[in-house]
Amino acid sequence: MSTTETSQTLAVPVAPYTTEFRAYNDDAWYTVCVFREGESLRVKFYNFPDEHDCVFGPSQFRNLEHFQNFQGRFRPLSKQLQDNECRQLVHGALVCACHSFSHDDVRFYDALVDAVGKSDHSWATGEELCSCTFILEWLHGPNARTLTVAKIEDICMVQSSVELDPAVVSFLEMTREKIEPLSSEYRCHDRRMEDRDLEGIKNMCMILMENMDKELCPSTVTEFLCRHTSISAEVFIFPSFPSEVYTRGAIILDSGKEFQKLCDFLNTCIITSSTGRPWVIIEKVVGLKNIKASIGTLVHVSKNIVHNGKSGRSNNLKIVRPGTKEFKIASELRDLFLAFSDHQKRLHKRLASEERRLMCS
Repeated sequence: MSTTETSQTLAVPVAPYTTEFRAYNDDAWYTVCVFREGESLRVKFYNFPDEHDCVFGPSQFRNLEHFQNFQGRFRPLSKQLQDNECRQLVHGALVCACHSFSHDDVRFYDALVDAVGKSDHSWATGEELCSCTFILEWLHGPNARTLTVAKIEDICMVQSSVELDPAVVSFLEMTREKIEPLSSEYRCHDRRMEDRDLEGIKNMCMILMENMDKELCPSTVTEFLCRHTSISAEVFIFPSFPSEVYTRGAIILDSGKEFQKLCDFLNTCIITSSTGRPWVIIEKVVGLKNIKASIGTLVHVSKNIVHNGKSGRSNNLKIVRPGTKEFKIASELRDLFLAFSDHQKRLHKRLASEERRLMCS
């Protein structure tokens, strides 16, 4: 599937085409409109005949992970930037940019702004014309993990704060209710199999997190990561002391490729909770034995900690990127937490030293 004209951009301001869909056949983003047809969802592509429509039903999803991947393929329509808006393209900004396979085959893929070559704007035609160049690091598509140069007319800004189309939301909610019980049954069976043959898992990886919101629930983190990275991860949120203002968690993946992709994503931004609290990565672990030991330690600790009694309801996780005021604040808060954490470690060492001194006296 491809676009039919090189002049077509992803952000087509014609209702009801207010959604983007990442197609399965080429992994590119397309402008679509969506309709509910009973229990099914029809996805209609802008500027394509009806035979290209995709229809999805609940029975097509094998498990919760398959469903979460599908969920991450929808988002609000990206915004085509005008020449006078080029200042929004700062280092680390998430964009959706076009790649031309030929003069009549243009497709859109995600990228991060790696650098900006600023240039004076001109007014030769009576309108402001941007002459800046933008170095993009592509996240998927034919240029994945490489850098290329783009102009502002090739770039759309991803709109992460806009709500999804109600038809998509209602279909996702209905489908989740149907497949979650089956997925839970599958996971229980799968865990029993793993317990019998733990050495069969070779590529387990884990990211340990601190400074997470105490009301955060695992499904919120799972859905958030899937929506922004198309990665399906298993998430643990551990209890905390009532006196603590944060909690800890673990993100576990069974693929080294997805582990690296998630690490790359977390290195380009800061994730904050609904209260503005920034996540802090404390350790990245690769290997089954190391992960079993780390999780065992955390679970052992959590059993001796009183839970705060609140159910996880936070659903306002947010990506903040370099160059914004929010990123500056989040960075300062993260540095403050790291200083606090280092102070705690020094206190623990001092306590252990004083205990040994008293016991040996």
